[in-house]
Amino acid sequence: MKKYKKIGWLVVFIMVVLVILVSIFKNKKEKGDDYRVGVFADDGIAMISISKSRRMVNFLKLAPDAKVWIPEGMGWYRSEVVKKILNQENKKDLTQDLLFYNFGFSADKIIFLKKVDSWQTRFWWRTKFGNLINKNEVLDGDSDVQSDWLNEVMLRDFSESKILKEDVKISVVNLSKENGLAGFITDDLERLGFSVVWVSTGENEEKDGCTVLYGDEVEKTYSWSLLKEFFGKKCKVVNDTSLNSGEVEFYFDDKFASVIKYSSYKK
Repeated sequence: MKKYKKIGWLVVFIMVVLVILVSIFKNKKEKGDDYRVGVFADDGIAMISISKSRRMVNFLKLAPDAKVWIPEGMGWYRSEVVKKILNQENKKDLTQDLLFYNFGFSADKIIFLKKVDSWQTRFWWRTKFGNLINKNEVLDGDSDVQSDWLNEVMLRDFSESKILKEDVKISVVNLSKENGLAGFITDDLERLGFSVVWVSTGENEEKDGCTVLYGDEVEKTYSWSLLKEFFGKKCKVVNDTSLNSGEVEFYFDDKFASVIKYSSYKK
């Protein structure tokens, strides 16, 4: 009898292990090659990219007085007060959009801390193995003012390796009356690692609202999962067989600009 009980427990143990392994494998497929963390603390904001393919741990911290734009009409705030503002307004759900629209950064994990620099105690096991090189940067100006610097640093050190490898080709068309919207979105997409091959305005385009068109093979990519995360709920998503394989077209209208309150971005 005891023998059968031991066999039963062994079978249960093996099944649990298999479920865990399948879950880990599934989640791994759905994630990028790098591990990216967004930090919101009482003394500011930071972004971390832990990349085994680059063999780098890249850390970018905002100076306390550097201002960032909070989407949906909340406006510009110093990085040192953003965590407090998001808590007071019950808007923690805006953290991903905040990181994307200011920096072209998509976080696998968002954490809220007292001090920015204490992030290492939470992720030491990810950074201490593999002989990774540490590189630190500080953004000492507002995210719009330091746009050119961010374009260089984010693409070089913080873009997602898997997106770079998948090389999805994107066109961005501004159908709205807001000048600069296409360039604003393009900067963020390119910082994340996307290849934007065409940017234009499209007064003569006949599109019904904000629309995302995608060609064959796009749905199978990790790149597509991120694009849907940021734009899928705001725009109509349509498979267009006339597009080339691995190609995506964005058409942003006034409604999209109104949803993110783009007018409040322009100081």
